[in-house]
Amino acid sequence: MKTYKLFFILTALVIFLSFSLSACSKNTNSNKSSNQPKSSIKSKTSGRLKLFGVSLLNPNRKTLENAIKKAGLTPIKAGPNYFCDSYRVNGQLSGASKLYVCYTQNNRFANAQYVFPTFMNTELVKRVITMVSDKYGKPDSVNGNYNLGDVTAYWHFGSNEEIKIFRGWPSTSVYLNLRNIPNYRKFLYELHKQKEDKIAKKVKSQSGAF
Repeated sequence: MKTYKLFFILTALVIFLSFSLSACSKNTNSNKSSNQPKSSIKSKTSGRLKLFGVSLLNPNRKTLENAIKKAGLTPIKAGPNYFCDSYRVNGQLSGASKLYVCYTQNNRFANAQYVFPTFMNTELVKRVITMVSDKYGKPDSVNGNYNLGDVTAYWHFGSNEEIKIFRGWPSTSVYLNLRNIPNYRKFLYELHKQKEDKIAKKVKSQSGAF
């Protein structure tokens, strides 16, 4: 009789502990979920990237040219005859010297690249990543070693926009890119095709020389 009583007590204890552990697990998961920063959800939505107040979802060249001019950057080479406009940065973004803004052949924004020149300053890429993180949250991925070699960081906003920071090696200059992904792919295809057409034209012009 005592054996049966002991068996029932142990069975009840096991059921009670299982239930308690399950409840604690649910409460812990609930608390973890509620403690997640709200900004982490917001940072992944599309339409957040802007250049001098202009949304980068699909702006035309004229709109961006006007915004950049109003911001006070000095054009080096700009206009519809070029795939990419280039500007001198006059203090609008600390540490950056130049801005390149590239477009598709139908004058839609593809990519904006800030150049942060430096020589053997391995900490610069970390500073630029931190600067972008302060505005857009932590990057989705960071690859490389800050002290040595290539470093790449990405932020993704929906399926159409991204930020890419890149540092090569041994040069430690840093490149900050804001992209419209579909237009950037189109831009790369059109640029490659233009180069191929130029080579084919040159070969044809020289065909009678031998």
